[in-house]
Amino acid sequence: MKVIAVSFCSVMALCVCSMAFCADESQEAPARRPLILLTNDDGIESAGIKALMKELPRVADVIVVAPATNKSGVSQSLTYRGDIKVFKREVPEELKDLERKPLALYAVEGTPATCVLLGAGNFSQGRSFDLVVSGINPGSNIGSDGNLSGTVGAARMGADIGLAGLAVSSASGSKHVAQIAASLASFIKQAFSVGVEKGVLLNVNYPGGEPKDWKGAVVTSIGAGNYKINFRKVESDADEPPPADKSLLLFRAAFARAGGEPAAGTARAGIAAGKICVTPIASLSLPSKVSTKSLSLTRQRLAGLAFFK
Repeated sequence: MKVIAVSFCSVMALCVCSMAFCADESQEAPARRPLILLTNDDGIESAGIKALMKELPRVADVIVVAPATNKSGVSQSLTYRGDIKVFKREVPEELKDLERKPLALYAVEGTPATCVLLGAGNFSQGRSFDLVVSGINPGSNIGSDGNLSGTVGAARMGADIGLAGLAVSSASGSKHVAQIAASLASFIKQAFSVGVEKGVLLNVNYPGGEPKDWKGAVVTSIGAGNYKINFRKVESDADEPPPADKSLLLFRAAFARAGGEPAAGTARAGIAAGKICVTPIASLSLPSKVSTKSLSLTRQRLAGLAFFK
């Protein structure tokens, strides 16, 4: 009887273990949180990127790889001669008590596009990034102006290496970055829910004025640029004597807004109407047929988001 009892107990134990195993198998594994590489062109200490450090971890894991100092206007240029210094940084004091915060921060002595390449190749913590987010830039980046922008250049680099990219800029300058970051986090959460196309850059521009006056969001085409850059000759700085070297010529950049009425459906027209503008742009690294298909899919997916209702 003892042998039978032992055998019965063994069978029961096996049954219990099998049931436990089946129960574990039936449980769904927790969904993997998306991974965002966050950068900008104004430097890791800027108000815009700190606002995104606060809001984006609510919807994704975030690793920050940003320039140590301001690198505005460098487009997609690279830092590649000599050693590149990278400094590990602590989470800003104002974010330390948050439940969700960036996983890691790195300040790079290099351009925004360099930060993206460094981050994607060295700081992903064994994972693959789902999205490169660059911003918040104080000032619009619409139309051909984006070709000059380090903010857009970083996001475009993300698209060029096979990730999805998103650049975010504001016509309000450094105002309202908290509201913009919260709004953008909501948009990104919705975009992740339908899938983001690799090789596509979303150039997002927020209008000027108070957030309460924004007129919703719209998907736009690229259109023309918003400002002109001229270089005027100057004799010398007001507080300095003329240069002793007579062969030296001094010029200073002068910025002006482009004139004329913006074309309908463009980001420039949307900004003028007080709307948040999202402009999908395909990477030049994509073949033409793939580029056309990716842009079409992106526009279809965006059209269904509550963000644009």
